[in-house]
Amino acid sequence: MKVPLSWLNEFVEVSDLSVKDLADRLTFSGVEVEGVEEVGAALDERFVVGEILTCEAHPNSDHLHICKVSDGAQEFQIVCGAPNAAAGLKVPFAKIGAVIPAGGFEIKKAKLRGVESFGMLCSERELKLSDDHVGLMVLDVSLATGTLMRDVLPPPEVVLDLEITWNRPDCLSIIGIAREFAALLGRPLKMPSLAFEESGEAVGSLAKVVVEDAVKCPRYTARVMTDVRDGVSPEWMRRRLELCGVRPISLIVDVTNYVMLECGQPLHAFDATKLAGRTVVVRCARDGEKMKTLDGVERTLDASMLVIADAESPNAVAGVMGGAESEIAAGTGCVLLESALFDPASTKWTAAKLGLSSESSRRFERGVDVDLADTASRRAVALLQGHGGAKVARGVIDIDNRDYVPQEIALRFERVREVLGIDLPEERMVAILESLGLEVEVWDGGDAEEPAGRNARTTLVFRVPSWRLDLTLEADFIEEIARMHGLDAIPDRMPRSTAISTLDDKPFYARAKIRDALIGMGFSEAMHYSFLSAQELDAFDTCDASRRVVLPNPVSADYGVLRDSLLPQLVGSLGRNASRQVESAGLFEMGRVFLMEEGGAPREEERVSIGLMGPFGRSAVDRRRAVSNEEAMLWLKGAVENLAAAAGAGGLDFAPCATRLAGTLALQDVLEVSLGGVAVGRMGLVSAGLRHQWRVASPMAVAELRLAPLLAGAGARGAVKPSPQFPATRRDVAFVADAGVAHRDVVEAIKKAGPAELTGVELFDIFQSKEIGKGKRSLAYALTFRSPERTLTDAEVNAAFARIVQALKDGLRVEVREG
Repeated sequence: MKVPLSWLNEFVEVSDLSVKDLADRLTFSGVEVEGVEEVGAALDERFVVGEILTCEAHPNSDHLHICKVSDGAQEFQIVCGAPNAAAGLKVPFAKIGAVIPAGGFEIKKAKLRGVESFGMLCSERELKLSDDHVGLMVLDVSLATGTLMRDVLPPPEVVLDLEITWNRPDCLSIIGIAREFAALLGRPLKMPSLAFEESGEAVGSLAKVVVEDAVKCPRYTARVMTDVRDGVSPEWMRRRLELCGVRPISLIVDVTNYVMLECGQPLHAFDATKLAGRTVVVRCARDGEKMKTLDGVERTLDASMLVIADAESPNAVAGVMGGAESEIAAGTGCVLLESALFDPASTKWTAAKLGLSSESSRRFERGVDVDLADTASRRAVALLQGHGGAKVARGVIDIDNRDYVPQEIALRFERVREVLGIDLPEERMVAILESLGLEVEVWDGGDAEEPAGRNARTTLVFRVPSWRLDLTLEADFIEEIARMHGLDAIPDRMPRSTAISTLDDKPFYARAKIRDALIGMGFSEAMHYSFLSAQELDAFDTCDASRRVVLPNPVSADYGVLRDSLLPQLVGSLGRNASRQVESAGLFEMGRVFLMEEGGAPREEERVSIGLMGPFGRSAVDRRRAVSNEEAMLWLKGAVENLAAAAGAGGLDFAPCATRLAGTLALQDVLEVSLGGVAVGRMGLVSAGLRHQWRVASPMAVAELRLAPLLAGAGARGAVKPSPQFPATRRDVAFVADAGVAHRDVVEAIKKAGPAELTGVELFDIFQSKEIGKGKRSLAYALTFRSPERTLTDAEVNAAFARIVQALKDGLRVEVREG
């Protein structure tokens, strides 16, 4: 938000303070000053009103002009490149020696394309009046040639650019910022004049208002004015609007914008003659109803959106934007002025759904002062009567269905001292809160009369003003006292006692181990928002769409649903890396997903997702060969097993899923990951269709696991086993089997046939070729035998090995490769 200091100075005296002091005080009080802009500059006598006498094309250029310019005393030859340069114009003329405000360079005699130039004709940007640099700044032809520009232009203006947080909608106005400075500086706050005269007919005979939805529109006020002389606004008003980034249009429209910026209450002016039946109906739109808004776009409405209609059709989207059919146009003389209170949630939902944001919706979404509607209406009417000669109908239509009761909150003085760590007197605390508009209600449960003696005061009840919607707790009062007293004035103090948590920290350290293990394997941690669009989730799983948690008032449609899986965003991040020529990447994320229970209650669950693409598991010298699907899945399987080992979860089982992970073709070759017979997650390959949008040709493998089962054994200590005292013996077996024979089946058959001394089974080679045959593959396993009591003989190992080989032949129908 932009705040011109001259406008601010009308409500609180700040002219005696430097701009830096004002910016520092406001920033340290919690309202951040993002920037300070100086509009205009102090021009010396070298800047005058110049008159272009002649303008001819430059003989050596296709865009330059040679102008004869008069300053009222003599003529100068100027070479100018502005496209709007023409004879008869009066423009700002900078003579030789002048220093241009924008850029700080001095004007000197120059030769441009062989023609001498003795000065410069200026645009608004060069005089720091605006960013307009499309042409020369054209002045009023009635100005005397040679008049000093400092006598023509307004004085330089300083504008503060503020960042207003969502919890402080009261600061979205000049008066709101003036309240802050009045409290900070201990100075009185002056309010604008609301005086105007009513005459003629009663407003009820000129207009009718019907509010059908009192929840979405708790209050609606309307005043009617006739004989309004619409036209150009006063120079000072147009100047202030421009300083705040608002384009002046006409008196009626400018006044509504001016009052919104000044008071914080959005207004809307209707051409009363264009309202069918001279009636205003505040209702919800009908499904499919259409309306063209002021931006010229035809909008399709639905029943969730509040509109301002006449007896026939909608004329405005309530709190967001007016309609083109009833807009103020040239010749408008009869005006119905709306000043209303709209529900913040409804306004935000409508603006987001239509993709339409405005200064009005920005204020209603955050919350407008519930008592401001009539005050702002009176202010606008006073301005229109004073500058447009408006005749104001008697009375006001005020449909008031508010159930607002000023909030009363108790403040314990001792609690303030405990939290802030400083011994503030009660008088100082009360003075701070009263300077912010709070009113004293009750001392210590009695009446508002102040008791005598410091020790008699322990608690005070305050009434919160209507514009401070953010003050709801005692803690909010303490924060206000702290920021007004000065956060930099609060000393640093060490805690009085050592806090020892009773919470179990084993899961925390287990998560850290998982994170360290994944980083150690070369994965990078990713972090995503907890909300995304429904379309992103639908690409992975439409089966559980009914269990998703949908946000009632999303910031935008792209962030309308809480995620029920970590995979869509992880795959998106991998894809974006691939689209930026990242050959190989591995990412993981530890975060929460959200689901709706059958009873309608939301539930959240911690999960970990892992994804990789490209030759992630290969060495640096072996990255050109194409990656197979099997390779990618084996790399990911190893990463998942290492993750479980780091968490101390035990061995995992992997089995093909009976159904796909997704309701669409998002994943293929899906494996279910189980721990102790309970499914804890799934892993698979991202489908080619989904990879195509990122132009990823190599396999992309992803997995998602529930964290709770993996962390269940966190911190548990395993049994201590003695170090082996006797040597181990290894035997290798290689065989050709059908491609459908799973590793798990092989290990199960080996362990079933093997003796108790079989301590290890490791797959170390997989080989396929045309010689082996289609649908066949060679598997090689290393078997380790060791006894804790003695050294095994070759005869014992060979006998056990022979039984295992025979079991493989009989059970799995494999062909053992001898020799």
